[in-house]
Amino acid sequence: MKRLLLVGIVLVPVLFGQKREDILSIQRDVASLQDQVRQLQKSQDDRMAAMQALLQQAVDASSKLASGMTALQHDVDAKLNDQQNKLVAPLANTNTKIDQQGDDLRSVATNVADLVRRVNGLDTKLADLKSLVQAMQAPPAPPPAVVGQTTPAASGPCAASAETIWSNAQRDESGGKLDMAMEGYSNYVKCYPDTENAPGAQYKIGYMYFTAAQYDDAVQAFDSVLERWPENPKTPEALYYKAVALHKAHHPTDAGKAYKDYIAKYPRGEHVQQAHANLRTLGLESTRPGSRKK
Repeated sequence: MKRLLLVGIVLVPVLFGQKREDILSIQRDVASLQDQVRQLQKSQDDRMAAMQALLQQAVDASSKLASGMTALQHDVDAKLNDQQNKLVAPLANTNTKIDQQGDDLRSVATNVADLVRRVNGLDTKLADLKSLVQAMQAPPAPPPAVVGQTTPAASGPCAASAETIWSNAQRDESGGKLDMAMEGYSNYVKCYPDTENAPGAQYKIGYMYFTAAQYDDAVQAFDSVLERWPENPKTPEALYYKAVALHKAHHPTDAGKAYKDYIAKYPRGEHVQQAHANLRTLGLESTRPGSRKK
């Protein structure tokens, strides 16, 4: 028992010494950890400060950029407004001048149309004067005819004015008196071949033959239009109806040539489609140009 007590007395200081070393070691470890925590905190603070500085710089740069963009926008708007103000006035003046020129052109066109009407009227008056001179130069009237006989007018059909013959022929045509209308148009062409209505009178002769199914006579009448007045508003119609008259008169070769002449001279004419159709009927055209693909 005494031996055990002695051993315990000896071991107690040793155990207490060992425990103190452990405590000191733990304290050193704690101090080291605290130091590391402080360094980590300091590093974190430094990084946050740097990030705040960068963020502030970005905010400042954004503010400067926004200010610069605002100033630039104001400058651009000012320059655009200035350019617009400089352009609007000249454009307005130009539009005004264009409108004035348009009015002037319309006035000129009206004057030209009036001049054309006057020239046409003068043409008719000259034709009337020519007729009057011819009547004055005509030989004396023959002696009176025997009672019961019809005496033709001494002055002939050309004694009447161009306007009178034309109006009478139109009236007879409208009234269905086609024989008298034919005679009137024939007299007009004979007496006044140089007037504006002469091609129209000859065309009407051909068309009346055409409607009467006298196709050979119609061809001759339309040919007269094409030969005597090759450039006038009735030329396209005369050429087309010449082709149709030849077609109906059973002259396919001549009709085909006339149709092709019409299409070549007047590719946008009123009767082009029908001319192509008639050529196909004659077997002279297989497919209408441009109709292969639909």
